[in-house]
Amino acid sequence: MLIFPAVISPTVATISVLIPFILVPAALITFVVWMIRKINRIDEKLMDIQEKLKDR
Repeated sequence: MLIFPAVISPTVATISVLIPFILVPAALITFVVWMIRKINRIDEKLMDIQEKLKDR
């Protein structure tokens, strides 16, 4: 795909180059936080199950 300088302004070109550098780390951070929260919930459920089994 050819990009003609007359069609795309420098601002649009700069933003389109910088967006991946901003969105990719943001997506990775969001994914890591989501996974940590999910793992913590699983851990809490397992702890509850262990407590219930100990009480029996």
